[in-house]
Amino acid sequence: MYKTLIILIHIALLSNNAHAIDYDPLLMRAQATIFPKIILLDKDLDSKLEKNKIVIEILHSDEERKVALTIKSLIENKYKDKLGNKSLIIQLNDFESFNTKSIVTAYFILKGSSDIHNKITAHASTNKRLVFCYDHTDFKSNTLISLLMKEKTYIYLNKSAIHNYDINFLPLFYKIVKVIE
Repeated sequence: MYKTLIILIHIALLSNNAHAIDYDPLLMRAQATIFPKIILLDKDLDSKLEKNKIVIEILHSDEERKVALTIKSLIENKYKDKLGNKSLIIQLNDFESFNTKSIVTAYFILKGSSDIHNKITAHASTNKRLVFCYDHTDFKSNTLISLLMKEKTYIYLNKSAIHNYDINFLPLFYKIVKVIE
């Protein structure tokens, strides 16, 4: 009985670590660099600030907290609390504590269930907020922007979602993205 319990605990711990291994450190670094810059291309950015500050909320599951902390650290190290001429705040929140009352400029959602992604994207699109996702396969949950790295880096824009969000970007943005459905 005791050995079985120990084995089950080890399996549980390994499965949590395996989930975290799914995140590519190079892709996370690229996203931490590029996603904040995309926020600056929103033509209506000033109306989405909290006390003249850009707020990015990274939403994650409990087992992804370490990944979220890494992305937060990468963004903070790159931008030093400033994005353009605005102050920058990066906050973490687990999916279960997602709050529609807080004022957020953009969301960065990690892997999670479609249900929680749908809840976040519904709120974000209603309030014209950007939603970045780690994996472009999350476009089925109506997320807006993702990044893919192969031989080159591609910024993907979810064509079917852009109309729901009613966000207008500077023309430069449309020249650098790859629109997919």
